[in-house]
Amino acid sequence: MKLSLRFNTLLVFSFFLITALGILSCDSDDTLPVRPEETSVAQLQAFSAKSGKNRVLIEGTIPANSNITEVTIYWNDKADAKSISVSSSSEEQHIATFIEDLEEGFYTFEAQTIDASGNGSVILTGGSEVYGDPYISTLFNRPVDTNYLSRNELEIVYGGMDLTTGVIGTEIMYENTDGEMETVYLPIENDQVRIENFKRNASYSYRSLFIPSPVSIDTFYTDYTSFKPEPPFPTLVNAAVPFLASSVQGRWGILQDWTTTEPVRVHAGGHGGWDEWNNNIFNIESGWGAPAITNGKIYQTVEAKPGEYALEVSVRDSNHSESDEGGSYFVVAKGMTLPDVADVTTASEVLVYERIHTTAVSNPETYRLEFSVDEISDITIGQITTQWGQTPGRFCNIFSFEIVANE
Repeated sequence: MKLSLRFNTLLVFSFFLITALGILSCDSDDTLPVRPEETSVAQLQAFSAKSGKNRVLIEGTIPANSNITEVTIYWNDKADAKSISVSSSSEEQHIATFIEDLEEGFYTFEAQTIDASGNGSVILTGGSEVYGDPYISTLFNRPVDTNYLSRNELEIVYGGMDLTTGVIGTEIMYENTDGEMETVYLPIENDQVRIENFKRNASYSYRSLFIPSPVSIDTFYTDYTSFKPEPPFPTLVNAAVPFLASSVQGRWGILQDWTTTEPVRVHAGGHGGWDEWNNNIFNIESGWGAPAITNGKIYQTVEAKPGEYALEVSVRDSNHSESDEGGSYFVVAKGMTLPDVADVTTASEVLVYERIHTTAVSNPETYRLEFSVDEISDITIGQITTQWGQTPGRFCNIFSFEIVANE
């Protein structure tokens, strides 16, 4: 009598291709003698071989109340074998064992059950791919399209990948603002990740994960790639004529996108700094009926990466005198604000300053303040001033502010 057995197909992935292999045969050579008319030894059920990294997981089910005392697994044309002892049970038993230290390649495995008398069952045959260093050498990290860093917020956009490689996602490891290491997992279905607590001036590392077969027991990884993100070139907004105002009353307004401190707001309704005259210009003005300004500031903060820079300020005209008490300055400083007028020449956070002097409307002038940044930092630029409220008053009409590379 010839036995007819079914063997569930095992999906196997080999170097980017998924193949199905599952062979169950009663025609193979039996290691132990089997008399077809005496089917006294129960067979292993649900036999499978699952692929891994230089190993295979062999699994099967022992029927309930069977006479099986041992299961033997053969490979390399029966040159190698591994035996598993089995105890009798009134319930089904699941067995699992690893075949380790295998070179990369395809392997055929044979499973035979044995009873206490040494009788063997019909051999079950199945196959599995084994993956190793040759396969790993073909893997590559997911490409990065863009990195965008704004202070402590990092956004990474990844490119696509061929899904037949078995790629499942990317793991990002970074240092947070508390100095602790964190890991974020991005599934392959997503292409963008946003990290809101990234430590400024730090690097992050990432690697991609692969599962080469739907039944693979191991995950494979690329080597980590390290990258130090930097913010884009610092660019001021609302920084040239015609300047925009967030609020206007009469001739005067409050500059949009700039911080204007109270001492500057000496005109109607608490306005100042934005001047409708001369095509909506930047102008801190006192006198001619307006009060004096003491320690007034208008500034804007940007993030700058390491480099050599210059702040260029184009002045239409000004009547500031370098002999005026207090004085008026263009300033670049580290941090989120500007120093007081009294401290501008000594404050450690100041990167560069220049005192404003008289400029005739017939001969406009550009101030150039050169400075360097040695690490990713917030820098603040603007004008600070202490000026009298006499007639004539003090003013400085500014066409534009611009940060440029100092080459």
